[in-house]
Amino acid sequence: MKPVHSAALSLSLLALISALVVFPWSWSQPPPTGGPQPARAATSKALSRADQTTIRVAVTPTPQKQIELSIDGPYQMRPVGSDKVLSRGQQLATCNVTATGSGFKIGKSEFAVTRLEIVPTQSPAVWVNGHEYRGNVRLFRRSGGSILAVNVLPLGDYLGSVVDSEMPLSFGEEARKAQAIAARTYALDVIRSGEGDGDFDLFASTSSQKYLGVQYRDGSRRLAGESEASRQIVRETTGMVCTFQGRLFRTYYSAACGGHTTQGSAVFSDAVAALKSVPCDYCRDARLYRWEADLPKSDVEAKLKTYFRSEGKTFEKLQTIKLVSGSTDRGTEVPEFEVRDGKRSLRISAATLRRQVSVSTLYSPFFTITEKSGTLHFDGRGHGHAVGLCQWGARGQGLVGKTSNQILRYYYSGASIVQLQ
Repeated sequence: MKPVHSAALSLSLLALISALVVFPWSWSQPPPTGGPQPARAATSKALSRADQTTIRVAVTPTPQKQIELSIDGPYQMRPVGSDKVLSRGQQLATCNVTATGSGFKIGKSEFAVTRLEIVPTQSPAVWVNGHEYRGNVRLFRRSGGSILAVNVLPLGDYLGSVVDSEMPLSFGEEARKAQAIAARTYALDVIRSGEGDGDFDLFASTSSQKYLGVQYRDGSRRLAGESEASRQIVRETTGMVCTFQGRLFRTYYSAACGGHTTQGSAVFSDAVAALKSVPCDYCRDARLYRWEADLPKSDVEAKLKTYFRSEGKTFEKLQTIKLVSGSTDRGTEVPEFEVRDGKRSLRISAATLRRQVSVSTLYSPFFTITEKSGTLHFDGRGHGHAVGLCQWGARGQGLVGKTSNQILRYYYSGASIVQLQ
C-alpha cells in the first residue's frame, strides 16, 4: 500500500532526512553489542521539528459500517484539504456516523462529501469508538458504504500515547526512552517509505504500533492512554532516532523474544542488517518467556485445509506434523513444519501456521509440536515475532543499569542514535 503525500510533507521529510547528516550526535562508533556511551538527552522541553511532523493514524482497524463519534468543545467540519466550513458547533453529543449515497450522516445531519475533516478548537476533543484523540479526525467514505476514521496529529503527540500503550511505567525510564526512540524511528521510516493507501500512514493497532489515544472507555471506566510521564519521555528524547549506514530503518520490536531475537530477514523482507539475531537473557521475567498450548488436532486440520485450498493445493486428513527445518531456540530462521495427510506431504512455516491457527493462542512462531490422543501440544517461547527490540528485554537491561542507547544498540546491531532538529 502506498500513501500519497502532499508536496509540503514530502519537502519536510526530505529536510528531516538531510538532518541526519547535518546534526548527528558526536560520539565515536562503539562496538555493535556493548560499551556505547549514554545517549545525551535533549536539554529543551520543546519538541523538535521532527516531532512536529504530521502523522495520520487509522484508528478504525478496517473500514466500518458505523462508528461512534462525540466532540468535547467547539469544532468545525470541513472537506479534507479545504478551508470551507460545512458545519460548526459548540460540542457534539455521542452519535453514530454512517455512510450515505453521497457522503456521511452524522447524527441527524448529512454531508455530501466523501472526505470530511473534524477540526476542534481545542485538543484533545474528538472521541471515536470510545477513544479520545488529540488533533483532528478525518472520515473517509469507502466502497460498500463503509467508513475509515483517521487521526491527524503531530508525531510528538502520537508518541506520547504510543509509549504508554506499548510499555508500562513499571518498565523503567531507560526502557521507555528506548521504546520512544524505536517508535519514532518506525513511524518516520513508514512515512518516508510511502506505505499506506493514500489516506493514512499507520494503524493504531499492533499491525503498526499500539496507539490508544489520550484516554478510552472500558465499560463504565475511563482509562488513560497517555500520561505526563510518557509525554516527558517524548520530550527528553525529542527528535532522537536510530539510523543504520546513515539512513532510517524499520525498527521492528516485539513483547518478549524468549531468550533469542530473530534474524530480521527471516521474517521481514525490508529488514536491514542491523536486525541481527542476538541472545537475550533479560526477558526471563516475562509471563510468556515460555508457554504451552493444547489444540484439538481436528481444529488444526480444518485450518490447514482452508489455508492450502487458498493456495490452490489439496489437503485431507492430518496424519502427522513434524519440524523439518529451523530451530525453536535460536533465531536465525523461522521453523518450518512438514504436514502429511497420508497421500501427500506439504510444508508450512511456523509463522504461517500461527496466523492460520490462532495468534492469540500461539504467542510466537517459535514452538515445537507433539501429539497425544487427538490433541496437538505446543511448547513455545516468547511473545511476537522477536525481531529487533525485545520490550521485556529492554526492561531487564534497564534494571541492571543499561542506558537507552545501550539497549537500542544491543538489539539493533551497528545502529547509531542521532537527533533530528
